[in-house]
Amino acid sequence: MQPERRPTVALQESRRDVCRVLVVDDEPAILEDYRQAFAASLPDAGAQTYSDLASELFGADADKTTPVSAGHVGQSAISFDLVVCGQGDEAVDAVRRAQLDQNPFSVAFIDVRMPPGIDGVTAAAQMHAIDPTLNTVIVTGYSDLPRKEIAARLASANFFYFQKPFLADEFMQLAWALHAKRAMESDYRRLNASLQEEVEKRSGEVTVALRKALEGGRAKSAFLSNMSHELRTPLNAIIGFSDIIQNQRFGEIGEARYVTYATDINNSAQHLLHLINDILDYSKIEAGGVALSESIADIDDMIAFAIRLLKLKAEQKRIEIRHARQGVPLTLLCDERRVKQVLLNLILNAIKFSNSDSRIEIQVHRNDPGDVFVSVVDAGVGMTHHQAVLALEPFTQVDGAFTRSQEGTGLGLPISLALMKLHGGDLYIDSAPKSGTKVTIRFPEARVARD
Repeated sequence: MQPERRPTVALQESRRDVCRVLVVDDEPAILEDYRQAFAASLPDAGAQTYSDLASELFGADADKTTPVSAGHVGQSAISFDLVVCGQGDEAVDAVRRAQLDQNPFSVAFIDVRMPPGIDGVTAAAQMHAIDPTLNTVIVTGYSDLPRKEIAARLASANFFYFQKPFLADEFMQLAWALHAKRAMESDYRRLNASLQEEVEKRSGEVTVALRKALEGGRAKSAFLSNMSHELRTPLNAIIGFSDIIQNQRFGEIGEARYVTYATDINNSAQHLLHLINDILDYSKIEAGGVALSESIADIDDMIAFAIRLLKLKAEQKRIEIRHARQGVPLTLLCDERRVKQVLLNLILNAIKFSNSDSRIEIQVHRNDPGDVFVSVVDAGVGMTHHQAVLALEPFTQVDGAFTRSQEGTGLGLPISLALMKLHGGDLYIDSAPKSGTKVTIRFPEARVARD
């Protein structure tokens, strides 16, 4: 038996303006009630009834604000395309054909008991498997199945439950509301698919850009590494030979100016080698090529080491460096060479930007959580907040009449910050113009060595 189909009345230009209704019931009298309910378009009373109901449910302006794209038809017509079936199997076939024709049903009204075929709950489950967007209304006067079982079996479906007898106007309004709901859900799915496509497109572009950036970063690191090697080899020779000349290791040089020139050559080569090492260090850190070689080291010993190495530079400007050792030894699990490098950078910066006849203090303390802080405090020229931010950027030197006279790549603080991050710590700058600078490094409590 083929399902009976009622012709569409007052069919609009857009399929969205017509609600396709599937009715499944084995009682001829009930089917006739459905036919009467969905018999025709209602240009006046029916449309007004729908509008009144929408206003009652959603507010006085509901009819005015419901968008046409959501399937709402104005008050000119409410149209239905009705298909009736006497058995559940026929209804399942009807839903399958509707899907193939790309003309699906918006709502299905289904009886539960329809012998000798499958029951309505089974039919509803099968229809939902074919069309997950189908709204299912179970309508029954008597059922062998409890409501809880019906709800459990149709848990994943758009499922509603009504008792017979029903009011035709109510079902007409329900069908149209579910049709509008389905149209809006369809819009949302299309919009979501469009957004997902756009996200995937943008994600692909970002992935390509990131890959190019990583490739560029690796190429830059390789270039810097190769160039540093090529430069350091002749520089080491220049430093070595100029050292021999300035110290007259193979005998006295008759002309004193040669010794002076050799000293200048040696100093310049040492400075250039220091710059190259800074660039190579930063390129390795940036490329993730630096791994910590951890051991137990005393923080006071590392500070004392850095002070000894920089003592001559401080004395040249008559700067006193003060450091009071801890009463109880404080040891850290760290890369000792890298921590010494950080301390040397901070103290050297303090010397460079301090006025002559001044003092630098190195302070060590712990907070309540147990983190360790080492601060290098000078009374030098100081910086604004903006300049302090720039000081942590690679290859950046703070602008100022005094700072411009200082040599360097501007990598000391960025390298120190990166090395502290590798230790799980941080670096902070507290400064003000003409009030000096306090640079603090922090080691997390986990870095404190246990007895």
